[in-house]
Amino acid sequence: MDPIADAAALVADRYPDARWALLAGSVLDPGSRTAGSDLDIVVCVPDDAVGHRDSVRWRGWPVELVVNTEAGHRWFIAKETARRKPTLVRMIATGVPVAGESDVVGLKAECHALLEAGPGPAPDTALEDARYGVTDLLDDLAYARDGGEADVVRSVLWERVGHLALAAAGRWDGGGKWLLRELRAWDLGYAARWVAARHDDQAMVDVARATLNAAGGPLFEGYLRQAPVVDEIPAASTTPPVVVRRAARAILLDDDGRLVVIKRTVPGRGPYWVTPGGGVEPEDGSVEDGLHRELFEELGATAKVVRQVFLTSQPKDAGIAVQHYFLARVMSLDLALRSGPEFQEPMRGTYDVEYVDLRDDGALAGVDLVPAALKAFIRTNRGALLAEAGIS
Repeated sequence: MDPIADAAALVADRYPDARWALLAGSVLDPGSRTAGSDLDIVVCVPDDAVGHRDSVRWRGWPVELVVNTEAGHRWFIAKETARRKPTLVRMIATGVPVAGESDVVGLKAECHALLEAGPGPAPDTALEDARYGVTDLLDDLAYARDGGEADVVRSVLWERVGHLALAAAGRWDGGGKWLLRELRAWDLGYAARWVAARHDDQAMVDVARATLNAAGGPLFEGYLRQAPVVDEIPAASTTPPVVVRRAARAILLDDDGRLVVIKRTVPGRGPYWVTPGGGVEPEDGSVEDGLHRELFEELGATAKVVRQVFLTSQPKDAGIAVQHYFLARVMSLDLALRSGPEFQEPMRGTYDVEYVDLRDDGALAGVDLVPAALKAFIRTNRGALLAEAGIS
């Protein structure tokens, strides 16, 4: 079994339009590879694709797939590194290209630089939270009367001490086996003492107290955190407020109060559903004009637009991509008139039209309608949507 060749074949089969793909993880090291090693594959798909995680089997391998657009991968990189855990950064920095090698060079270099630089000193508040937590758990262990509770406290304390050590040292953090790997990368001697302390209460107390002292000492008296103001306006996003792409979609209802949705089946992920619509083109006179064009291309439909009722956005390139959702009512629909480019490209998968009765409280429950926020909005406001559309 050749992991690189098998990963390349999987990507070619399931993601023929991938911009690039990388195989990462211990499977690349024959000395670390085990009978249970899996293929960890990061795939970059075109900008109009939907990111996802997927677990499959391929040629006898268990496979973990991390699939997203480049903007999506960058969003997760920023989110993870802010939490001091470089999971995706490491996969991209150390992964071996299995598709689009030249297209991933720049991002690999960026991730390698991030990984080498480390997260820097942990914020004072984060260190104080960690110190307080370890201090409190030491007291819980010292005065535990119930053996089962003591085992739970011992387990949590041991892990928290490892995280505290890395935060105090300004090192990357990790979960599961990566906690130990990060500790070993920082200080082999400390990692050995930490592992040995797992089942020895006195050794655990000694390691915990030494770690606390290195981080600033135990903390109990004087530890104070203010509750957030519930009506406080969230901080503005750091993403520049520049709209670089607009899309128009319809919460489209027919005369029977049914929501018209499109079931998407694409290689490499389970079926999901979307509302009809798509990107607004330069030749469209307005966002609403773009919606009418998309409805005719995707459904052969004409519709009466009631009003815009929902808006979503996500980071894209140097700004944001915005999706406008309009409540609309079907005037005519003839699938034989569908003419969009998506129907000429088999690699995009299938587009099956389905109907969901909004008068049925549970009808949307089992439908993987994306984005999830839209599904929640429709389920919460289905009565109002029907009324606004003039459907009794």
